[in-house]
Amino acid sequence: MNIIDGQHRRILDETLAVLAEKLSSASTTLQKVVDRNTGAKGFFEFPLKVRRNKWLLEKKSLDAVIHELEDWQRRFDPSWFLIMRLANPIVDHQLQVARAALPAPSSSNPSSSRTKAQSPLSLADGIRHALRPDPPKSVLLPQRPLETTAIPFCKAAAACLRTPTKTKWYIIDTLHLRAGQDPEALERDVRNLYKKLSGADPFAFGLLKCKGAVPLPGARGYELVLNAPEEGMEALQSLRHVLLNPQGAHARLSLTRRVRIAQDLARSVSYVHTFGFVHKNICPEAVLTFTDQDAAADATFLVGFGDFRAADGGTFFLKDMAWEREIYRHPARQGEIPGVAYKMQHDIYSLGVCLLEIGLWEAFVDYTADANPRPKYGQMHQDFLQWLKEIAPEVMSGRKEAAFSLGLAGIIGDRLKDYMVHLARTKLPEKVGDRYAEVVSTCLTCLDQDNDFGDEDEFTDADEIRVGVRFIETVLGRLNEITL
Repeated sequence: MNIIDGQHRRILDETLAVLAEKLSSASTTLQKVVDRNTGAKGFFEFPLKVRRNKWLLEKKSLDAVIHELEDWQRRFDPSWFLIMRLANPIVDHQLQVARAALPAPSSSNPSSSRTKAQSPLSLADGIRHALRPDPPKSVLLPQRPLETTAIPFCKAAAACLRTPTKTKWYIIDTLHLRAGQDPEALERDVRNLYKKLSGADPFAFGLLKCKGAVPLPGARGYELVLNAPEEGMEALQSLRHVLLNPQGAHARLSLTRRVRIAQDLARSVSYVHTFGFVHKNICPEAVLTFTDQDAAADATFLVGFGDFRAADGGTFFLKDMAWEREIYRHPARQGEIPGVAYKMQHDIYSLGVCLLEIGLWEAFVDYTADANPRPKYGQMHQDFLQWLKEIAPEVMSGRKEAAFSLGLAGIIGDRLKDYMVHLARTKLPEKVGDRYAEVVSTCLTCLDQDNDFGDEDEFTDADEIRVGVRFIETVLGRLNEITL
């Protein structure tokens, strides 16, 4: 019985075909360095003895093979994990069969039972558990004397718990009780988010693992406590901070590293969908990134869950009209009362705006240079006004520029989207290449009638998988094909 959607199955088949090709190449390379005169057999029935002189000659090729296989795993995982959304007992049965087939951990090798990176099977188990409807255990944490530190230009904060023996770092993400919101509904949302993130592997999903939540005084909301990365806290910054500091260390990041940030952010958005919720707040202030001093490791994490909700849950139609947040919202979601309910494609649009900023390596929102920085119009705002005067002077007629706000629904929001698509198609290719620019255009036009993403009717399926499949194929997959 085939339970996987045809398009999803095609992507899996194509990706597995790539694996077969890479394994064949790896086998050919390994054959060059093994000694066939020994009788002992190892992995894939290869002789255990290695010809040292050949190994030295082929080491670079073998390192490249390992890198290609790791890269393949990173590309395959989103499609494989999306299967966990299928509400079918066959998935649970096959997971059980796979677990039973695994060899028992070796007592002589303690590290085999615990590694820094979880296996794909254990990650799939975690996703499957997070998607089950059973209620989570208590998520409330005891009040502890945490030392909180603001992360510049970020929706989250850093906090540490110091003991005589060690210092443990956390990321604090605050979920406020909104006007008109039922406190019990917020508590239910917090429990739901905790369940989805409590088993998250940060380096696999780009989502920090949730430890629990602490109620705010006066029942005003909750502080979500996320485990910070064990290494790299000293270099942790918001993406907005990086974009605003062209003279900083991150400004010297190679194009390769900047594209990797874009790939990691798209991966995080993909797993938001896999876990069954929408973020609603994707912008550089909701992205944490770090690169250690030796540039040996880097990672990107999506935070800022203050407006999240379940993908099939209700939506709030009353919201703010702040310019610095409106530019990341699709025109249909702009204005005091948005015209449509929020869905995954709106997150994809927000991702497209962020990818445009990363590709141009320019901050679309500026901040005041005082002790408490506040958002303000930046160069992008001025460039947009100039472009609007040139292509649509009738829109500006009768308006005073000083009173002109981009935080408006309707024609202004549509024109802003058109301007960003214009940037993606004209200015972006020379910065990061045609393929990256095409991905950004796809994100920004994902809800247009003639878009590359597909007709909206195609996204209607019981398990809400098709939109995730299309995202993997047209956005994440194409981004991951970029190598520099």
